[in-house]
Amino acid sequence: MPRPSSRRDPAGLTRYAPAFASLVALVLYATLSILMWRIHYSPSWDLGIFTQLLTRYAAFEVPIVEIKGPGFNLWGDHFHPILILLTPLFALFPSGLTLMLAQAVLFAASVWPVVSLALERLTRKGAWLLAISYVMSWGLVNAVIAQFHEIAFAVPLLAFGLVGWIRGKRLGPAVAIALLVFVKEDLGLTVAMFGAAIWLRDRSDLRYALYLAGWGVAWTAYAVLIFIPAFNVEGGYDYTDNVTLMETLTAGLTTKIGTLGFLALAAGVIGLRSPFMLLMLPTLGWRFLGNVEGYWDTSFHYSAVLIPIAAVSLIDGAGRPHRTLAPAVAAVSALALLSQTSIHLLWEADRYRVDGAGAVAAAREYGSVVTDVRLLAYLAPHTGTYWYGSSEEFVPEAVALRPDDLEQPVEQWAEARYGGDWHLTYEGGGYQVVTGGG
Repeated sequence: MPRPSSRRDPAGLTRYAPAFASLVALVLYATLSILMWRIHYSPSWDLGIFTQLLTRYAAFEVPIVEIKGPGFNLWGDHFHPILILLTPLFALFPSGLTLMLAQAVLFAASVWPVVSLALERLTRKGAWLLAISYVMSWGLVNAVIAQFHEIAFAVPLLAFGLVGWIRGKRLGPAVAIALLVFVKEDLGLTVAMFGAAIWLRDRSDLRYALYLAGWGVAWTAYAVLIFIPAFNVEGGYDYTDNVTLMETLTAGLTTKIGTLGFLALAAGVIGLRSPFMLLMLPTLGWRFLGNVEGYWDTSFHYSAVLIPIAAVSLIDGAGRPHRTLAPAVAAVSALALLSQTSIHLLWEADRYRVDGAGAVAAAREYGSVVTDVRLLAYLAPHTGTYWYGSSEEFVPEAVALRPDDLEQPVEQWAEARYGGDWHLTYEGGGYQVVTGGG
């Protein structure tokens, strides 16, 4: 019996669906990244942190990330050795934009195996609908808008690993999933859960299941109990305090139920039948048990790793009656939930534009600069860069901030914060650069 997608396609497009969907994803994600870079749009300090990290790696230095605080070693914050792979690229193009575009490429690469599997297992319409739901998913779009994070590597590893396993391959997919432990410390538990999922699907895969479960748990334990504390200034793991039990289990319950519902829709609901949905549990566990409200909803990058799990689970769980309906549910919900993202940046970028180029050019002439989240990634490759919210005990050579944000001239703010006399050396685009303090 022919596969559902093997019928003749008069348009001649279906065979190229994986490539076409990947290209659309790359254009969309890269365009958003470039737009944000041009208008100095920064939702957090994270892009600056990773830019400073890669700047250290490119100089063959320990990752001291002053943005987090003077002398702060980022190895004492999270476990993400896989980021070393970006060092050659960053050394050639030392810019925060390089990291955002690298993430766009990695996300787009994950589209190919997912859509390819959809063509094999779903109807032709179902495959196209799944492509829409995946490329336009709120989880990936929000991650792009949150700018670069280490989980950029996890998304394609999960996509290729899960798809390869469903196709009956073993070693390659197992290696792809196993590599997740080098992306972030909590993903070792996702690797362990993958071991449980494959055992539930096929008891004959017990050897792989045990190996992956042991590998994942061991690396998470090593990262959290040994590696990170060894470089942490307080000798511990900073995020332990963010995880509680009953105190936060019911806090924000409506938000958490909403997030679960959106993930079920991303899996076309029918994906809940697949054991691979279990891979979401570790990520949802630390998010929902944490006391940081931003973990609970659909914002930022926290759900990006769950999107390939949802898509592949949909394909895995879809029986004959669901091969078009389930992807349609996922596609409609994905398009509807774009309202929960900032995709409007594509046509409203000027509304958020900040002209920080002049301030960057002026500030990078100094050996150390305190600035805001908008300029961190622009200055980090060129000078010692500090965030003004974590630099109380350090006196920089220059300060580059916006008086509107401080509700006072930057000179006055600097004198109150650091003491001494400060003098205006540049003003433009809403920014003031001041120097002095001696």
